[in-house]
Amino acid sequence: MKLAFFYGNLLRGGAQRVMSGLANQFTAWGDEVILLTLDKGESGYKLDPGVRVCGLDVAGDSGNRLDSLGRMFKTLTALRRWERQERPDAVICFSTHLSFQLLLALSFCRNRCKIIASERANPAVVEKRALEHLEDSCLGKLDGFIFQTQRVSELFPQSLRDKGRVIHNGLFSSDIPKTVTEYSERDSRSLCAMGRLDYQKAYDTMIRAFALFAREHPEHTLNIYGRGPDEFRKKLQELATSLNVGSRVIFQGNLPDVLEHIKDAGMFLMTSRYEGMPNALIEAMACGLPCVCTDCDFGPAELIEDGVSGLLAPVDDAEAIASAMARIADEPGLGEKLSIGALKIRQTHSRDEICRQYHNYIEEIVGKKKVET
Repeated sequence: MKLAFFYGNLLRGGAQRVMSGLANQFTAWGDEVILLTLDKGESGYKLDPGVRVCGLDVAGDSGNRLDSLGRMFKTLTALRRWERQERPDAVICFSTHLSFQLLLALSFCRNRCKIIASERANPAVVEKRALEHLEDSCLGKLDGFIFQTQRVSELFPQSLRDKGRVIHNGLFSSDIPKTVTEYSERDSRSLCAMGRLDYQKAYDTMIRAFALFAREHPEHTLNIYGRGPDEFRKKLQELATSLNVGSRVIFQGNLPDVLEHIKDAGMFLMTSRYEGMPNALIEAMACGLPCVCTDCDFGPAELIEDGVSGLLAPVDDAEAIASAMARIADEPGLGEKLSIGALKIRQTHSRDEICRQYHNYIEEIVGKKKVET
Protein backbone atom coordinates (compact mmCIF):
# COMPACT_ATOMS: atom_id res chain seq x y z
CA MET A 1 0.00 0.00 0.00
CA LYS A 2 0.93 3.62 -0.47
CA LEU A 3 -0.11 5.47 2.69
CA ALA A 4 0.20 8.91 4.25
CA PHE A 5 -0.18 9.95 7.87
CA PHE A 6 -1.32 13.56 8.17
CA TYR A 7 -0.84 15.95 11.11
CA GLY A 8 0.09 19.56 11.74
CA ASN A 9 3.74 18.85 12.52
CA LEU A 10 6.25 16.17 13.52
CA LEU A 11 7.52 17.83 16.68
CA ARG A 12 7.89 15.67 19.78
CA GLY A 13 4.44 14.77 21.09
CA GLY A 14 2.08 11.86 21.58
CA ALA A 15 0.39 11.89 18.16
CA GLN A 16 3.66 12.52 16.36
CA ARG A 17 5.34 9.62 18.15
CA VAL A 18 2.57 7.23 17.14
CA MET A 19 2.70 8.47 13.53
CA SER A 20 6.46 8.01 13.38
CA GLY A 21 6.28 4.55 14.92
CA LEU A 22 3.56 3.43 12.51
CA ALA A 23 5.47 4.85 9.56
CA ASN A 24 8.66 3.02 10.51
CA GLN A 25 6.89 -0.31 11.05
CA PHE A 26 4.75 -0.09 7.91
CA THR A 27 7.86 0.69 5.88
CA ALA A 28 9.53 -2.42 7.33
CA TRP A 29 6.48 -4.40 6.19
CA GLY A 30 6.96 -3.14 2.64
CA ASP A 31 4.53 -0.23 2.40
CA GLU A 32 5.37 3.13 0.85
CA VAL A 33 4.79 5.70 3.61
CA ILE A 34 4.64 9.48 3.61
CA LEU A 35 4.37 11.71 6.67
CA LEU A 36 2.37 14.76 5.58
CA THR A 37 2.41 17.95 7.68
CA LEU A 38 1.10 21.49 7.48
CA ASP A 39 4.45 22.95 8.52
CA LYS A 40 7.81 22.46 6.80
CA GLY A 41 8.09 18.84 7.96
CA GLU A 42 10.98 18.89 10.43
CA SER A 43 10.82 15.69 12.50
CA GLY A 44 11.53 15.28 16.20
CA TYR A 45 11.70 11.48 15.89
CA LYS A 46 14.08 9.08 14.18
CA LEU A 47 12.58 7.81 10.94
CA ASP A 48 13.36 4.85 8.72
CA PRO A 49 15.28 6.04 5.61
CA GLY A 50 12.41 4.74 3.51
CA VAL A 51 9.87 7.08 5.12
CA ARG A 52 9.28 10.25 3.14
CA VAL A 53 8.32 13.51 4.84
CA CYS A 54 6.31 16.11 2.95
CA GLY A 55 5.82 19.49 4.58
CA LEU A 56 3.18 21.62 2.85
CA ASP A 57 4.53 24.78 4.53
CA VAL A 58 1.09 26.33 4.99
CA ALA A 59 1.04 26.51 8.80
CA GLY A 60 0.81 29.81 10.61
CA ASP A 61 -1.39 32.14 12.64
CA SER A 62 -4.18 34.16 11.07
CA GLY A 63 -4.69 37.70 12.31
CA ASN A 64 -8.33 37.99 11.29
CA ARG A 65 -11.16 36.16 9.54
CA LEU A 66 -10.00 37.25 6.08
CA ASP A 67 -6.50 35.94 6.78
CA SER A 68 -8.02 32.72 8.06
CA LEU A 69 -10.03 32.21 4.88
CA GLY A 70 -6.96 32.93 2.80
CA ARG A 71 -4.89 30.40 4.72
CA MET A 72 -7.67 27.82 4.41
CA PHE A 73 -7.75 28.31 0.62
CA LYS A 74 -3.97 27.95 0.48
CA THR A 75 -4.14 24.75 2.56
CA LEU A 76 -6.91 23.19 0.45
CA THR A 77 -5.05 24.01 -2.76
CA ALA A 78 -1.83 22.46 -1.43
CA LEU A 79 -3.66 19.31 -0.27
CA ARG A 80 -5.41 18.86 -3.62
CA ARG A 81 -2.16 19.34 -5.53
CA TRP A 82 -0.32 16.91 -3.24
CA GLU A 83 -2.99 14.18 -3.58
CA ARG A 84 -3.01 14.46 -7.38
CA GLN A 85 0.77 14.12 -7.44
CA GLU A 86 1.15 11.25 -4.98
CA ARG A 87 -2.07 9.25 -5.46
CA PRO A 88 -1.90 7.41 -2.10
CA ASP A 89 -4.22 4.51 -1.34
CA ALA A 90 -5.21 6.14 1.94
CA VAL A 91 -4.48 9.11 4.18
CA ILE A 92 -4.80 8.67 7.94
CA CYS A 93 -5.53 12.07 9.50
CA PHE A 94 -4.62 12.41 13.17
CA SER A 95 -7.46 14.85 13.89
CA THR A 96 -11.03 15.21 12.67
CA HIS A 97 -10.33 18.84 11.72
CA LEU A 98 -7.56 17.81 9.33
CA SER A 99 -9.77 15.09 7.84
CA PHE A 100 -12.42 17.77 7.24
CA GLN A 101 -9.87 19.92 5.40
CA LEU A 102 -8.79 16.97 3.28
CA LEU A 103 -12.40 16.09 2.47
CA LEU A 104 -13.00 19.67 1.34
CA ALA A 105 -9.85 19.68 -0.75
CA LEU A 106 -10.82 16.45 -2.53
CA SER A 107 -14.58 16.94 -2.59
CA PHE A 108 -14.77 17.09 -6.41
CA CYS A 109 -12.17 14.39 -7.11
CA ARG A 110 -13.79 11.35 -8.76
CA ASN A 111 -11.18 8.80 -7.64
CA ARG A 112 -9.81 10.28 -4.44
CA CYS A 113 -7.83 8.31 -1.89
CA LYS A 114 -9.48 6.73 1.13
CA ILE A 115 -9.64 9.12 4.10
CA ILE A 116 -9.44 7.76 7.65
CA ALA A 117 -9.63 10.06 10.67
CA SER A 118 -8.44 9.59 14.23
CA GLU A 119 -9.15 12.10 16.99
CA ARG A 120 -6.25 12.13 19.46
CA ALA A 121 -7.69 14.70 21.87
CA ASN A 122 -10.60 14.16 24.25
CA PRO A 123 -13.55 15.18 22.03
CA ALA A 124 -15.67 16.12 25.05
CA VAL A 125 -13.33 19.00 25.94
CA VAL A 126 -12.00 20.11 22.56
CA GLU A 127 -12.54 23.82 22.06
CA LYS A 128 -15.54 24.49 19.82
CA ARG A 129 -14.83 25.93 16.38
CA ALA A 130 -16.93 28.10 14.13
CA LEU A 131 -17.04 25.37 11.49
CA GLU A 132 -17.91 22.63 14.00
CA HIS A 133 -21.41 21.84 12.68
CA LEU A 134 -20.18 21.76 9.09
CA GLU A 135 -17.36 19.45 10.10
CA ASP A 136 -19.76 17.14 11.93
CA SER A 137 -21.95 16.93 8.84
CA CYS A 138 -18.94 15.76 6.81
CA LEU A 139 -17.98 12.91 9.15
CA GLY A 140 -20.23 10.52 7.27
CA LYS A 141 -18.12 11.00 4.12
CA LEU A 142 -15.06 9.54 5.82
CA ASP A 143 -14.05 6.04 4.74
CA GLY A 144 -13.01 5.06 8.26
CA PHE A 145 -12.40 6.32 11.78
CA ILE A 146 -10.00 5.16 14.49
CA PHE A 147 -11.24 5.73 18.05
CA GLN A 148 -8.73 5.69 20.90
CA THR A 149 -11.20 4.15 23.36
CA GLN A 150 -14.57 2.46 23.34
CA ARG A 151 -16.04 5.21 25.50
CA VAL A 152 -14.86 7.89 23.06
CA SER A 153 -16.55 6.04 20.19
CA GLU A 154 -19.89 6.39 21.96
CA LEU A 155 -19.76 10.17 21.47
CA PHE A 156 -19.94 9.79 17.70
CA PRO A 157 -22.83 8.88 15.39
CA GLN A 158 -23.67 5.18 15.07
CA SER A 159 -23.06 5.35 11.32
CA LEU A 160 -19.45 6.36 11.97
CA ARG A 161 -19.00 3.79 14.73
CA ASP A 162 -20.20 1.05 12.39
CA LYS A 163 -17.32 1.66 10.00
CA GLY A 164 -14.79 2.63 12.69
CA ARG A 165 -12.39 0.67 14.88
CA VAL A 166 -11.20 1.13 18.47
CA ILE A 167 -7.39 1.01 18.65
CA HIS A 168 -5.55 2.07 21.80
CA ASN A 169 -2.24 3.86 21.97
CA GLY A 170 0.73 1.53 22.27
CA LEU A 171 4.26 1.36 23.58
CA PHE A 172 5.91 3.40 20.85
CA SER A 173 8.51 5.03 23.10
CA SER A 174 12.08 3.82 22.56
CA ASP A 175 12.75 4.53 26.25
CA ILE A 176 10.71 1.63 27.65
CA PRO A 177 13.16 -0.32 29.89
CA LYS A 178 14.14 -3.71 28.51
CA THR A 179 14.15 -5.20 32.01
CA VAL A 180 11.75 -4.62 34.91
CA THR A 181 12.72 -4.13 38.54
CA GLU A 182 11.31 -6.78 40.88
CA TYR A 183 8.69 -5.33 43.19
CA SER A 184 10.65 -6.31 46.31
CA GLU A 185 13.65 -4.31 45.03
CA ARG A 186 11.75 -1.09 44.30
CA ASP A 187 12.06 2.08 46.35
CA SER A 188 8.67 1.72 48.02
CA ARG A 189 8.94 5.19 49.59
CA SER A 190 9.17 6.91 46.20
CA LEU A 191 5.90 7.94 44.55
CA CYS A 192 5.94 9.46 41.09
CA ALA A 193 3.76 11.19 38.52
CA MET A 194 4.46 12.55 35.05
CA GLY A 195 2.63 14.88 32.73
CA ARG A 196 2.36 18.56 31.96
CA LEU A 197 1.42 20.90 34.80
CA ASP A 198 -2.11 22.04 34.03
CA TYR A 199 -5.71 21.87 35.20
CA GLN A 200 -6.42 18.62 33.34
CA LYS A 201 -3.88 16.62 35.35
CA ALA A 202 -5.35 17.77 38.72
CA TYR A 203 -2.05 17.98 40.55
CA ASP A 204 -3.84 20.02 43.20
CA THR A 205 -5.97 16.97 44.02
CA MET A 206 -2.88 14.76 43.91
CA ILE A 207 -1.05 16.96 46.42
CA ARG A 208 -4.08 17.00 48.75
CA ALA A 209 -4.27 13.21 48.52
CA PHE A 210 -0.56 12.91 49.21
CA ALA A 211 -0.88 15.17 52.25
CA LEU A 212 -3.58 12.86 53.66
CA PHE A 213 -1.47 9.81 52.86
CA ALA A 214 1.66 11.39 54.35
CA ARG A 215 0.13 11.61 57.83
CA GLU A 216 0.62 7.87 58.27
CA HIS A 217 3.52 7.49 55.83
CA PRO A 218 6.16 10.07 56.84
CA GLU A 219 8.99 8.44 54.85
CA HIS A 220 7.39 8.78 51.43
CA THR A 221 8.08 11.46 48.81
CA LEU A 222 6.19 12.50 45.67
CA ASN A 223 8.25 13.27 42.56
CA ILE A 224 6.38 15.09 39.79
CA TYR A 225 7.91 15.06 36.31
CA GLY A 226 6.57 17.57 33.81
CA ARG A 227 6.64 21.19 32.83
CA GLY A 228 4.13 23.99 32.87
CA PRO A 229 3.81 27.73 33.44
CA ASP A 230 5.98 28.97 36.31
CA GLU A 231 2.98 30.59 37.96
CA PHE A 232 1.05 27.31 37.90
CA ARG A 233 3.98 25.39 39.40
CA LYS A 234 4.41 28.06 42.08
CA LYS A 235 0.76 27.71 43.14
CA LEU A 236 1.18 23.94 43.45
CA GLN A 237 4.31 24.41 45.55
CA GLU A 238 2.45 26.86 47.78
CA LEU A 239 -0.36 24.34 48.18
CA ALA A 240 2.09 21.63 49.19
CA THR A 241 3.73 23.96 51.71
CA SER A 242 0.36 24.95 53.21
CA LEU A 243 -0.41 21.24 53.70
CA ASN A 244 2.95 20.64 55.41
CA VAL A 245 4.39 18.46 52.63
CA GLY A 246 6.35 21.17 50.81
CA SER A 247 9.69 19.42 51.32
CA ARG A 248 8.30 16.05 50.24
CA VAL A 249 6.64 17.12 46.97
CA ILE A 250 9.46 17.56 44.47
CA PHE A 251 8.95 19.13 41.05
CA GLN A 252 11.58 17.50 38.86
CA GLY A 253 10.80 19.39 35.65
CA ASN A 254 10.71 17.90 32.15
CA LEU A 255 13.44 15.27 31.73
CA PRO A 256 14.15 13.53 28.40
CA ASP A 257 14.88 10.20 30.15
CA VAL A 258 11.98 10.33 32.60
CA LEU A 259 11.30 6.57 32.49
CA GLU A 260 14.81 5.92 33.81
CA HIS A 261 13.90 8.06 36.80
CA ILE A 262 10.55 6.45 37.57
CA LYS A 263 11.11 2.79 36.64
CA ASP A 264 12.27 1.79 40.14
CA ALA A 265 9.63 3.77 42.07
CA GLY A 266 7.13 2.11 44.36
CA MET A 267 3.98 3.71 42.98
CA PHE A 268 2.68 5.81 40.08
CA LEU A 269 -0.12 8.39 40.43
CA MET A 270 -2.39 9.87 37.79
CA THR A 271 -5.22 12.08 39.07
CA SER A 272 -6.47 13.52 35.78
CA ARG A 273 -9.88 15.11 35.44
CA TYR A 274 -10.08 13.83 31.86
CA GLU A 275 -7.85 12.04 29.37
CA GLY A 276 -7.84 10.78 25.80
CA MET A 277 -5.67 7.68 25.96
CA PRO A 278 -2.85 8.45 28.44
CA ASN A 279 0.59 7.46 27.18
CA ALA A 280 2.08 8.22 30.59
CA LEU A 281 -0.11 5.57 32.23
CA ILE A 282 0.68 3.00 29.53
CA GLU A 283 4.41 3.60 29.99
CA ALA A 284 4.21 3.48 33.80
CA MET A 285 2.37 0.15 33.63
CA ALA A 286 5.01 -1.17 31.22
CA CYS A 287 7.60 -0.36 33.90
CA GLY A 288 5.69 -2.59 36.33
CA LEU A 289 4.63 0.30 38.56
CA PRO A 290 1.57 -0.21 40.79
CA CYS A 291 -0.70 2.59 39.59
CA VAL A 292 -3.38 4.65 41.29
CA CYS A 293 -5.45 6.45 38.69
CA THR A 294 -8.70 8.38 38.58
CA ASP A 295 -11.53 6.74 36.68
CA CYS A 296 -11.83 9.74 34.38
CA ASP A 297 -13.13 9.97 30.84
CA PHE A 298 -11.92 8.27 28.72
CA GLY A 299 -8.88 6.00 28.79
CA PRO A 300 -7.82 4.73 32.23
CA ALA A 301 -10.65 2.26 32.83
CA GLU A 302 -9.85 0.59 29.49
CA LEU A 303 -6.22 0.13 30.55
CA ILE A 304 -6.61 -0.74 34.24
CA GLU A 305 -8.63 -3.62 35.65
CA ASP A 306 -9.37 -2.31 39.12
CA GLY A 307 -7.63 -4.40 41.78
CA VAL A 308 -5.77 -6.48 39.20
CA SER A 309 -3.50 -4.16 37.18
CA GLY A 310 -3.98 -0.96 39.19
CA LEU A 311 -6.42 0.88 41.42
CA LEU A 312 -9.08 3.31 40.21
CA ALA A 313 -10.51 6.17 42.29
CA PRO A 314 -13.17 8.84 41.65
CA VAL A 315 -12.10 12.09 39.99
CA ASP A 316 -11.15 14.89 42.42
CA ASP A 317 -11.69 12.64 45.46
CA ALA A 318 -8.50 13.20 47.47
CA GLU A 319 -9.61 10.90 50.30
CA ALA A 320 -10.32 7.97 47.96
CA ILE A 321 -7.01 8.50 46.16
CA ALA A 322 -5.13 8.63 49.47
CA SER A 323 -6.89 5.45 50.60
CA ALA A 324 -5.82 3.65 47.42
CA MET A 325 -2.24 4.83 47.92
CA ALA A 326 -2.28 3.56 51.50
CA ARG A 327 -3.50 0.14 50.38
CA ILE A 328 -0.48 -0.30 48.13
CA ALA A 329 1.95 1.06 50.72
CA ASP A 330 0.58 -1.09 53.53
CA GLU A 331 -0.06 -4.31 51.61
CA PRO A 332 3.13 -5.52 49.85
CA GLY A 333 1.22 -8.46 48.41
CA LEU A 334 -1.22 -6.10 46.70
CA GLY A 335 1.58 -3.95 45.32
CA GLU A 336 3.27 -7.00 43.82
CA LYS A 337 -0.02 -8.25 42.35
CA LEU A 338 -0.69 -4.88 40.71
CA SER A 339 2.87 -4.74 39.38
CA ILE A 340 2.53 -8.14 37.73
CA GLY A 341 -0.90 -7.25 36.36
CA ALA A 342 0.34 -3.96 34.93
CA LEU A 343 3.16 -5.67 33.03
CA LYS A 344 0.67 -7.51 30.81
CA ILE A 345 0.36 -4.25 28.89
CA ARG A 346 3.73 -5.06 27.32
CA GLN A 347 1.92 -7.73 25.29
CA THR A 348 -1.54 -6.23 24.80
CA HIS A 349 -0.21 -2.80 23.82
CA SER A 350 3.16 -3.65 22.31
CA ARG A 351 4.30 -1.63 19.32
CA ASP A 352 3.96 -4.65 17.02
CA GLU A 353 0.44 -5.46 18.23
CA ILE A 354 -0.89 -1.90 17.85
CA CYS A 355 0.81 -1.51 14.45
CA ARG A 356 -0.81 -4.77 13.32
CA GLN A 357 -4.24 -3.52 14.39
CA TYR A 358 -3.74 -0.26 12.48
CA HIS A 359 -2.42 -2.05 9.42
CA ASN A 360 -5.19 -4.62 9.22
CA TYR A 361 -7.89 -1.98 9.63
CA ILE A 362 -6.38 0.24 6.93
CA GLU A 363 -6.15 -2.78 4.64
CA GLU A 364 -9.84 -3.45 5.18
CA ILE A 365 -10.64 0.12 4.12
CA VAL A 366 -8.30 0.07 1.12
CA GLY A 367 -9.25 -3.49 0.15
CA LYS A 368 -5.81 -5.07 0.36
CA LYS A 369 -4.62 -8.34 1.92
CA LYS A 370 -4.02 -8.35 5.67
CA VAL A 371 -0.52 -8.62 7.09
CA GLU A 372 0.13 -11.55 9.43
CA THR A 373 2.52 -10.93 12.33
